[in-house]
Amino acid sequence: MKSSQRHLLEDFADHHPHLFHQWLRVNPEIFDDILNQISDHPIFSSGGSENCQLPISIQLAIFLNGAGHYGNAISPEYVTQWAGVGTGSMYNCTNCVMVAILDQHDTFIQFTGLDSEDVACAWVYTQNHSCPEWHNGIFAADGSAFPIFAKPTMHGETFFDHKSNYSLNCQAIIYEFIGIFAHLPIL
Repeated sequence: MKSSQRHLLEDFADHHPHLFHQWLRVNPEIFDDILNQISDHPIFSSGGSENCQLPISIQLAIFLNGAGHYGNAISPEYVTQWAGVGTGSMYNCTNCVMVAILDQHDTFIQFTGLDSEDVACAWVYTQNHSCPEWHNGIFAADGSAFPIFAKPTMHGETFFDHKSNYSLNCQAIIYEFIGIFAHLPIL
């Protein structure tokens, strides 16, 4: 028997935003912004099918609940129990939301121009807080492991980490500044 807890989200959004954040890992305002960005995507139209999709807000909630948890909390059984839907519906919701979000890549992911104030501040910070070898670079990551839902189909064993989880590592990315900040004083 499935006993959905997703009906609590509306009350949490209005009266207990910290609980909303705990379930979906975003604040209610960010949830609404994402929902507005993806709502008109054609993946959410039933295309003349007799089977209607769940409302987009519920699909997004199911996706965010699954994406925002790891370990035992990410199992399909947990997400379907929380959402009160079947496993197939959970997978369909996740796939639809992923397609809609990935199609928004250029809207959501943008690098600031090298001549922006943010990059200048980052460069000054790098100069003052890192080793000399990194002084001409920015956008570095620490190699943190990001858990993934399940063993990938292809080469799955290579994603098994030292903590007995399937994960991806964030690798260090360094963009070299080729004299673009030569005119900036070091603070």
